[in-house]
Amino acid sequence: MSFLFPGRRGVYGGTIENMHLHWKFRELVKIIVKGKRFSQVKQIAISLEAESGGVLVSLDKTTQGYAIIVYRGKNYISPIKLRPQNLLTKRLALARSVELQRREALKHHVLDLEERN
Repeated sequence: MSFLFPGRRGVYGGTIENMHLHWKFRELVKIIVKGKRFSQVKQIAISLEAESGGVLVSLDKTTQGYAIIVYRGKNYISPIKLRPQNLLTKRLALARSVELQRREALKHHVLDLEERN
């Protein structure tokens, strides 16, 4: 079974394209998500399932993070366009990731200031 690392960008057009490229030769693809909370990983798994057209098989905790396993289906036919048009580009996905990181840091900073007062 092959695996992918979505990285900090999460689910974007390139992730789905890589899944379809792996499905040309394999039935399952494993996506390893590092350092996220279970609720975030569950959202990523649901998004991957919906955008790729695959079937979510399992969501497991591993030593590397969380492993999402997606099955392509019995009668899989590769789409004409491997990269969906409704997802973010690589650049916009990185910008979204940076903004989410900023908001999380700001939230922790505000909580830290409230504890000091």
